[in-house]
Amino acid sequence: MSAVRKPAATAAPRTTRTLSIGKVLEALREEFPDVTVSKIRFLESEGLITPQRTASGYRRFTGDDVERLRYILVTQRDNYLPLKVIREQLEAMDSGAVSLIETEPIVSPEKFRAPAATRLTDDDIAAQAGVEVSFVSELLDAGLIRPDAAGFFTADDVRVVTTAQSLQDFGFDVRHLKSLRNTAQRQADLIGQVAGPVARRKGRQKGEDMGQQMTALVVSLHASLVKNALRDELA
Repeated sequence: MSAVRKPAATAAPRTTRTLSIGKVLEALREEFPDVTVSKIRFLESEGLITPQRTASGYRRFTGDDVERLRYILVTQRDNYLPLKVIREQLEAMDSGAVSLIETEPIVSPEKFRAPAATRLTDDDIAAQAGVEVSFVSELLDAGLIRPDAAGFFTADDVRVVTTAQSLQDFGFDVRHLKSLRNTAQRQADLIGQVAGPVARRKGRQKGEDMGQQMTALVVSLHASLVKNALRDELA
């Protein structure tokens, strides 16, 4: 079943305040460009949503109505389910048999912005990470960190070294860390295949923004897959 994403900034909050059908359309239009007033009215006629009515007969939608409508639209778009099946899912949710699950990426795109320019040496990294310089050199030789053209490192490299040290405490050796690096490189290659052409057509900033969004999704998916796989391993 498709999960409902948290409402966008333009969506209605869950309060007693209600929205007109026009305002609901505005709240959904960015995520669902093809949605129309007629579409919303049709879903109401099919019994999938039941907005309130004023004394004059105008529809008024609560935040829950908007979230329910978003669920219907997401499920239609992403899972290609017929309205009959969606109605059954909604009825199960209404009865308490199934709950709506609000999900978002485990990490946000902002986490993947390019680091601020720094001029860290291997000695600086060792000092900030609390490790020996020899360990930094070992990770450098293994390709887990990489200096820029001038030979300096960034704050991200400090984070790599710190995390690698923590994993080593659990028994990971350089061979294991190389495997993680290779996985990360394959994921970066996939993202680059999509973001690269965008950067060339629409500018570097546009490509970087898209790359950050996709990276957050890929890392979140990877974390969830590892979690599920580990659950089976430890069963």
